[in-house]
Amino acid sequence: MKRAALIFFLLFTSVSLANTREWKDAKVLKITSEAGGAVAGPIGGTMVAVPITKTWYYIATEDTVYVLGPAITKRQVLNVTLYGKAKIAIDGKNAHVLDDEGKDRKMPIAEKIARTKPEEPKPDAPHG
Repeated sequence: MKRAALIFFLLFTSVSLANTREWKDAKVLKITSEAGGAVAGPIGGTMVAVPITKTWYYIATEDTVYVLGPAITKRQVLNVTLYGKAKIAIDGKNAHVLDDEGKDRKMPIAEKIARTKPEEPKPDAPHG
């Protein structure tokens, strides 16, 4: 009985902690991939090389564009739609993204870019 109560408590605590994130509306602006080298190893007496691809995600909120990544393994790749809506919450050097399936996915923040608003033109001074 104590074990069941402990499991229930831990599950409830993890759900309540997830709900304390400050989620912001966002948009997936760009997804890029680049070759990151290769890993080689012996398989059956021959050397086999596998390319490594790094994937970066550019996700914009109202005031900041976050560059997330790199995602290297398939497990790290986000299930998001390019130009689609997203939700993001910042947690120190990491971002939490709600993917297209509603799963909270944690990614490192590689870069932050401020979205500056264009300056309004100044009215001409009266000529006098």
